[in-house]
Amino acid sequence: MNDSAQLPEVPGYRLVRAIGSGGAATVYEAIQRSLERQVAVKVFNLPDAQTVARFEPLLRANARLSHPRILGAHQIGHTAEGRLFHSMPFLVSAKLSAHTLRAKPLRVAALLREVLDAVGHAHRCGIVHGGIKPTNVLLDAYGHALVADFGIARGAAEIGCPHPDAANYQSPEQARGHAPGQRSDFYSIGVLAYQLLTGSLPFEGEDAVATAVAHIEQPVPRLPPMVGAWQAWIDKALAKSPEQRFQSAQDMADALSTIDGRGTGAQPPRARPRVGVPAWAIGAAASIAAVAAAAGWATFGRHPAGDAPSAPAVMATPGVAAPSTAAPPASAASVAESGTASLLGERIRMLVAQADASRAAGHLFQPSGNNAVHQYLTVLVLDPGNQAALAGIDAVLATLRRRLDQAWREDRLDDVAALVKRCDLLAGHAGSLASRGWRQQRSDLAKQVGDAVVGAVAARDPKRLATLKPLAEALPAAYPAGFDLAAAERNAARPTTGSQLRDRGGPLLVYVPTSGKTPAFALARVEVTRADYAAFAHATHRPASRCLEAYNPFSRMRRLTWQAPGFAQGGDHPVVCVSWDDAVAYTAWLSKTTGATYRLPSGAEWLRAAQGMPKGDPCKLGNVDDVSRQSAMDNDRLSCNDGAAQTAPVGRYAASGVGAYDLYGNVSEWLAGGGPGSRVFRGLSWRDGSRQTPLGREGTANSDVGYTNVGFRVLRVIDAAHPAPPAASGP
Repeated sequence: MNDSAQLPEVPGYRLVRAIGSGGAATVYEAIQRSLERQVAVKVFNLPDAQTVARFEPLLRANARLSHPRILGAHQIGHTAEGRLFHSMPFLVSAKLSAHTLRAKPLRVAALLREVLDAVGHAHRCGIVHGGIKPTNVLLDAYGHALVADFGIARGAAEIGCPHPDAANYQSPEQARGHAPGQRSDFYSIGVLAYQLLTGSLPFEGEDAVATAVAHIEQPVPRLPPMVGAWQAWIDKALAKSPEQRFQSAQDMADALSTIDGRGTGAQPPRARPRVGVPAWAIGAAASIAAVAAAAGWATFGRHPAGDAPSAPAVMATPGVAAPSTAAPPASAASVAESGTASLLGERIRMLVAQADASRAAGHLFQPSGNNAVHQYLTVLVLDPGNQAALAGIDAVLATLRRRLDQAWREDRLDDVAALVKRCDLLAGHAGSLASRGWRQQRSDLAKQVGDAVVGAVAARDPKRLATLKPLAEALPAAYPAGFDLAAAERNAARPTTGSQLRDRGGPLLVYVPTSGKTPAFALARVEVTRADYAAFAHATHRPASRCLEAYNPFSRMRRLTWQAPGFAQGGDHPVVCVSWDDAVAYTAWLSKTTGATYRLPSGAEWLRAAQGMPKGDPCKLGNVDDVSRQSAMDNDRLSCNDGAAQTAPVGRYAASGVGAYDLYGNVSEWLAGGGPGSRVFRGLSWRDGSRQTPLGREGTANSDVGYTNVGFRVLRVIDAAHPAPPAASGP
């Protein structure tokens, strides 16, 4: 299909094909008729004749920059339809290659020196680039850098056509809506350097506003070890304050000598023949691709550096008429300047109308580059103090404030933090009344968050405290006089009597605080169950120990084991028929499994945990010898009924003061200490009745024999070398 009918008519050029486009312009491959040479022609897509008249003087001033590392312009003119265009060297061919620079830090340093050489020349001529990014740093056939589109980024933003990637490279002061200066260019070069070295951007966000906030607030990220030598240079380039960055392009280039070992001073560029050859554009992932070069040509605008000296006249290009590149006569420039105010006013009214429509449609921050906030801020850059834009910003701020209130009420703390950042950003551009309203709301929120933190500390709720902390630090929260957050965190994290704790892979524990000479420890909430012990036996292949029934000499004739103790048990019953040696082996296995230190409790520790048992019916306090156990040899049974003839599921009866169950009945428990022939067990069991006292029941046995009424529970060591386990809940 022949697309020539769709190509614009450009005097003196025959357009071949479109090779790239953006919101502001389209770039074409073309042939300059007078010299029959291949060139690139950029045709601007400006909205109206007034905007064309405004931007043509700016484009001509940009074309005056003449430097080996700056992509020059051959000619500036108008198409048959009156659209502004300029031609430039053709640097794109169909056989481009992509080259990564991530593994070539010295190549990156050499390329940055050339970029800084070009930028330094522009600064001396009074021109700030204002939008350095990969799409406007090109490479010629010899790998040398050519910087394009000086000052064009700001002009594109002013008419509402910014490059989609612009926010990724803008300095903090640009993110706040201020005009770029020379040190803004150094910041952008720092972002570019970070991207070339790592393949990623230093600051990113879900949209342009979030990206701007990241540039303003987030610290400079750390580089990978392989390019760690660049960190000091990157830190200075990306400093939040312009005063803390490099003060000139030469200083920035000289600082590279500590990285690449080259001496200070400008390096003269090597001469290169002017031929139509392939080149490479630095891609967004630190690669070089033709598409990036085309996209770089498709952005435009400029920003003068202020009171710097005027730019020198451009050198004549062979075969191009001098009037096409010379400065316009003084009278023409005056006419252009005289009409700027009225043209700008019309453009501002259009932007305000677009912003109002975006806000009404709910497009506050999206889509990128075409949303209410972006459009209002663009107006305020063009016309600081514009009342319509201020009113629009105030309305957006009011909407965000309502959303923030709702997010706080619904406890969506991540959303609250994000909305606070956006409100902070907008309040800097809002009217005084709206700004004061936000400051008051922010102050109220800080107090509310502070009160919530204090409440979480009082409730000893470390999870809630951890959830609130990021928001509290970001605001920061306002606390009552004398409140110490660090001390409160320590207190909230410190367990109290009966606090439930658990190691990863370990049993549920209860905290027993220091008492007298007995240090703090954590005790298993219930006895080790058959299911727990089965997992241990399966993992370790430990054989079953010999088991006896107390006071029954005939039990030696039966083969009793923990799997078959002579009565029915479920997996949630306490394991019995395990010897003292078995219990110690279990604690060693549990210690290895969890990475914590477990052992059997001592007699003093067991008694400490058993304190605080309630008073009342023994059969309601624990599983003891009662009428449910029908044995002809039993003569001390209690007259009540606890519902279990032998063992019962753990945790069924009353708990001690610290929340430990089954210390009154079910099974007696092995304790630490004693000798091989006199290992101690303590506490009532299902076969102990009226002749035993709950805390006074104690006996001894051989370490290698188990009994049908003796089990065990574990103790978790807590000391300076073994911090308390994390809080837990549940069975």
